[in-house]
Amino acid sequence: DSIGTITKEGNRHWIFAKRPHGLLYNMRTWVSIVYLIVFVTLPWIKIHDEPLFLFNIFERKFILFGMIFWPQDFFVFMLGMLTFIVLVVLFTVVFGRIFCGWVCPQTIFMEMVFRKIEYWIEGDATHQIALVKSSWTGEKILKRASKYIIFYVISFIIASTMLSYIIGMDEVLKFATEPVSKHKGGLIALAIFSAVFFMVYAWFREQVCLIVCPY
Repeated sequence: DSIGTITKEGNRHWIFAKRPHGLLYNMRTWVSIVYLIVFVTLPWIKIHDEPLFLFNIFERKFILFGMIFWPQDFFVFMLGMLTFIVLVVLFTVVFGRIFCGWVCPQTIFMEMVFRKIEYWIEGDATHQIALVKSSWTGEKILKRASKYIIFYVISFIIASTMLSYIIGMDEVLKFATEPVSKHKGGLIALAIFSAVFFMVYAWFREQVCLIVCPY
């Protein structure tokens, strides 16, 4: 009757996950690869010069599979979204562990992206524990700095991709091609979202997972 990420004294109990192996893990890896490819490529796909998906809450313009919904179509749009949400909820209730383990975004990014990078740089759980307990040598600084730099770059890519679902990929690309003064608000939002994703996957990690997805 206790949370595995908190000690009896109420302090943070850091989890060092062992590197998994086996057929099911390999299958999860391939599912994750497909998931990530779809996530990154969808904002680039257009139909009649419009994004395949767009949820622009600022201009109240929503696009699903190339079909544009404006405020006057809000009832139809919300009906479709509610139906989708109900289906996701029902699937989660019936197959909760399958959802959380195979297609939950938190799991995909944590276990199949950030965790793999951690294994690559710092090694398995035993090596990670040894690294934490070791003194601050040049090797430790290099490993820690490399890991967190890569973590932030990936967090930036995730934030940029998610922002492209809101304002469109063309607008996101303008951040890099046009003067900063034209996109101060957007760049600030991008920096904030990148920092949030970085903190979630570099620091909060499983604690976030336990709160959002208790399965």
